[in-house]
Amino acid sequence: MAVAFRLPDIGEGVHEAEIVRWLVREGEQVEENQPVLEVQTDKAVVELPAPTGGTVTRLNWKAGETVSVGEVLYVIRQDSANKPSSSSLARKADKKRVLATPSARRLAREYGIDLSLITGTGRHGQVTREDVLRFLEEKGGMEEHRILREATKTKEVIVQDLTPIRRVIGERLQYSVITKPHVTHFDELEADGLVQWYQKQKSYTGTDGKLPKLTYTAILAKLVAITLKHYPRINAHYDEEKQQIRKFASVSLGIATDTSRGLLVPVLRKVEQKNMNQLASEIHTLTELAREGELTPEQMRGSTFTISNAGALGGKWATPIIQPPEVAILALHPVEEKPIVQNGRIAAGWRMNVSLSFDHRVLDGADAIRFTQTLGKYTKDPGLLLRELT
Repeated sequence: MAVAFRLPDIGEGVHEAEIVRWLVREGEQVEENQPVLEVQTDKAVVELPAPTGGTVTRLNWKAGETVSVGEVLYVIRQDSANKPSSSSLARKADKKRVLATPSARRLAREYGIDLSLITGTGRHGQVTREDVLRFLEEKGGMEEHRILREATKTKEVIVQDLTPIRRVIGERLQYSVITKPHVTHFDELEADGLVQWYQKQKSYTGTDGKLPKLTYTAILAKLVAITLKHYPRINAHYDEEKQQIRKFASVSLGIATDTSRGLLVPVLRKVEQKNMNQLASEIHTLTELAREGELTPEQMRGSTFTISNAGALGGKWATPIIQPPEVAILALHPVEEKPIVQNGRIAAGWRMNVSLSFDHRVLDGADAIRFTQTLGKYTKDPGLLLRELT
């Protein structure tokens, strides 16, 4: 019996996906749940497993082609001729399929590593990307492969195609720049209270010692969310076709995350309703998934406002590009101690630069100034939140 596998509905609003690469060939026998191909959609690379075991008789698409939801990707044949012999069954019983994350499988394939040789430290013994990296370091394989790759670069100019993620990022940003009249407002915020409060709280792990590590990103995410509640026109989407502004009662905050595969933006939902411990835990989980390439499309969908925290990288100012259909994006720069003039004298003070890009069709410069000045009141004295939240 032939089984046609169609591109499934990967998530709301996703109508097509690009074939990144096939992990099997025509004529190859596969097991149920074995990864067959990788597809790219909404800035996430997703592995699609075989729905059943059998022989792959036809691959309908090539890498780089775009497929619509519902189209047949490949066909598997199930019949008696494909049933493995008793000896092969015994071999398969001896060599069970290894549980591994998609990013671990990709890395293992890149370096030609047998996953069964690696001890998994993930949930239920799952092999993670870190396990593969650790294995490479122990065996010296990573450096050996790196030397081999460098030795094969004999040309003075190396031509490299954009990865699927870089192409998607590029297309989205180009669309945003072309369609949205960008204006960027720069401001310097007082951050003395923010630093003092963080220093007091960062070592506190709760009475049971289980609270997550507090970060500036978690604190600022909360401060930004509360500020957005004062300015609902900024916590909004702009419908290009209908020329309508859609303001949201809840804040879904996109957290721009730098990864080896490009800029990914996981989403924190209902930020205004969560405490900083919850936010710290969620941010840690989502950024780790982003760096491992394991975010799902759903985890990157539905943001109403985006922040890009460049504090760890440095820099003074930026002109961030708005994520459509949002109407603004905020870049947060390092919290730095610098000389400040106070009452005619020079003193040390903590300051943080921010860069707010906004869609000038929806917002004006005065809106941007009011937003950053309100945020500055919270960074100057985070205690103001207690008066508003109780």
